[in-house]
Amino acid sequence: MSRSTLEQQQQAMDRLDLAKSAYDAKHYNQSLGQIRRAIELDPDCVNARVLQARVYLRQNRPNLAMSALNAHDKVVPGMAETPEVSMLRAEALAGSGFDRVAKGQLQKLAAQLPDDVRPYRMLSGLYLKLNQFNDAIGSLRDVVRLSPSDQASTRLLSDLIQHRDPQAGLDLLLAGSKDAKEPGVLLRAARQCWKLGRLRDADELYESILKIRPDEMGVLLESGRLADEMGEDVLAVRRLERAVSISGDHVAEALGALAVVHSHAGRFRLAALSCWKAARLREHDGFAWAGLAVNAKACGRAGLAERALVVLNRCTGSRQRQKQLATWWQHVAASLAVESGLEAVPTDHAGQTVFQSLLKQATHTLEGVAGDYRQRADAHYHLAVCHHLLDDPTEANIHNDQALAINPRYEAANRLAEQIEDHLSLAG
Repeated sequence: MSRSTLEQQQQAMDRLDLAKSAYDAKHYNQSLGQIRRAIELDPDCVNARVLQARVYLRQNRPNLAMSALNAHDKVVPGMAETPEVSMLRAEALAGSGFDRVAKGQLQKLAAQLPDDVRPYRMLSGLYLKLNQFNDAIGSLRDVVRLSPSDQASTRLLSDLIQHRDPQAGLDLLLAGSKDAKEPGVLLRAARQCWKLGRLRDADELYESILKIRPDEMGVLLESGRLADEMGEDVLAVRRLERAVSISGDHVAEALGALAVVHSHAGRFRLAALSCWKAARLREHDGFAWAGLAVNAKACGRAGLAERALVVLNRCTGSRQRQKQLATWWQHVAASLAVESGLEAVPTDHAGQTVFQSLLKQATHTLEGVAGDYRQRADAHYHLAVCHHLLDDPTEANIHNDQALAINPRYEAANRLAEQIEDHLSLAG
């Protein structure tokens, strides 16, 4: 070999070093210029075409990457099947739309390199692109096995698994991963628990987030609504009042959620006040005006209710208005039913039949509410109260136990359980 050829090879290597440096700095056009100069100096430069393919792939030019790899194979045919070249070829094939050919290439690589995470990572993305979700789950399991710190793949695997097995997906998400205490992961887990009906677990996760970010608006709103669903009235009010106290665009929504909590508890005046405040912030908020109309009516403020309906008629269509009013009447129904029963004449009065009639009406209404909202502890509790007053301890026990199963710390339900037990003891 002549000295001039050796000098050209040395110069080509220098150019290639500059090209790698530019590639690492993401100066891709500059890198390509150095690669072309290296190839001019030494057409047989072994690594130039491989780096050229990498640059083209980063520039989203997979067809040119394939051309560079084909040129590499002609120069050094014995290196066409090396893992590095095969991986680049699979990526270029996938980028060019040859998904199934790329899949075969990657499956072959995964078999050859069982401890290399790269083929599995690429395969998982390819399977998702092809909507082959079972295969994607298998590849992601291998990615997580080989790279436990890859939290993005862990979360993606959890999302895929939960469609088949929600509980397994949730367990994977919280399986002691490095960022299991990150607010974003906790929030995702809390929402999954809520969806699975694991309300207590969801509440604890929301509480963990609030310890880290006490002023997180979305979490305050969600956790407040969850507490209300669990029958945790005091907790729901505390969280939602906290959300209301922090200025921002969310305040009207928080006031609406707080009004719902007050309605469920029979605090119709406070509910109406919250709706009025929300309507002042957003004067065309049909939900707020509907809530004001219904809660004002429930607490005997007929004039205020009529005025709210006038505004509601102006800012909503008939179908939307009917839906919003129906929703609010559902919110106040349970408390109104119980209130009607408890305001009746005592049992030892001559009007005992009227009392029983009102209780039966309340029971009928509450049975519908409890059927529609099976996870509402307060609906089951109020239904148990009605059965208790109707001297039906069996049904009272059943519904009170359901309330306590949803919320073991429901103080009123615990007191009612003692009253039912005392009643049964006296009857015995």
